[in-house]
Amino acid sequence: MFAGVCNMTKMICTENKIGIIGGGIGGLTMALTLKRNNLDFKIFEKSNNFTEVGAGIGISSNALKIFDKLNIGNQLRKNGHLIKRTILATEKLKILKTVPFPEEVYCIPRTSIIDVISNELDRDSCELNKELVNIENNETVKVNFKDNTSAEFNTLIASDGIHSTIRKSIFPETKIRKTHQIIWRGITEFDINSDLKHTYYELFEGTLRFLFLPISDTKIFWLAVQEKKNFTKDSSTSLKAYLIKTYQNFNSIVLDMLNKTKENDILQNELADLKPKYNNWFKNNTVFIGDSIHATTPNLGQGACQAIEDAYTLGLCLKNNLDNTFFEYQNLRLTKVKYIVKLSWMIGKMSLTNNRLQKKLLHLMLEFLPKKQYQKRFERLIDIEYLNKLENSTAKSV
Repeated sequence: MFAGVCNMTKMICTENKIGIIGGGIGGLTMALTLKRNNLDFKIFEKSNNFTEVGAGIGISSNALKIFDKLNIGNQLRKNGHLIKRTILATEKLKILKTVPFPEEVYCIPRTSIIDVISNELDRDSCELNKELVNIENNETVKVNFKDNTSAEFNTLIASDGIHSTIRKSIFPETKIRKTHQIIWRGITEFDINSDLKHTYYELFEGTLRFLFLPISDTKIFWLAVQEKKNFTKDSSTSLKAYLIKTYQNFNSIVLDMLNKTKENDILQNELADLKPKYNNWFKNNTVFIGDSIHATTPNLGQGACQAIEDAYTLGLCLKNNLDNTFFEYQNLRLTKVKYIVKLSWMIGKMSLTNNRLQKKLLHLMLEFLPKKQYQKRFERLIDIEYLNKLENSTAKSV
């Protein structure tokens, strides 16, 4: 019987379960995948509940198909808003390009995804308020927590984000790469008219970007990006007032969104990723998924989607129980992830410029690049045919 904490040693009794560190979208998807594959696990989250910092999130068909396999896809669709097209435009909303999505994309509140997945898990498979201090990565993996308890596993899965404690211990050479760009996110009540419904807008000014899309029939999710060197807010100015002033030359719909957003509902972060020089996603019996090993900038909307792909792929590999499980998992995922991280970084750098000529060239590229090029790129992002092959091999091994 799972006893929680063994009083004499303060060792959490794991009975050779798989351990997961981190209860964000990636970690929870990992847990649900293991549950569906009838593999014992224990997931640890440092907060007092399962949560993620952020507002909305784009979930494309690659992740939605995986959620369908995990029997939660339709529930998530009901909690989000279907996005059918992207509109690329100038700051004045002069349309440069309209690109239909070849497959479904939904904008869903992060908290909704967390709630849906965590409600599928058994309470005794989850431990909250468990902040990791360090690990001992040998033939088995011992994890030590801030509350002076420990646990030991045959396999440990690190899903503890871009600032991963586990990665810093095992792969200290993998460093966070800063973009020197600030991003703000917000959600507000808004009139979702026919122009806004099912549409993702991205406005380019040169030194600024503004993105928005419906997250429900009555709310809009927006993002704003600026070069860090141009961020000049002083302590006496509210963040909302700063953004309204900074984006004053944008179309009035942008100012309307900012005015309607409550100050406390605006999140600020500096964009960063992990430079894709990583050659290994595992060492001994510890393996990494999601942002803990391949954090990406949000320019392709694939950060969470790739963590979800990681989790489902690793779950199938663990079910196959091969001697080279971790290598098989990494081999299936590495090439695609590196492509996404590199492309997202490049797009982010190209999208902001102080140079008028470069701004003009950017607008021309957005306007005249064929729609097929955008769609071809998107199709590469959402391709999960490799999972169908993996599932077939898993079925044959059962």
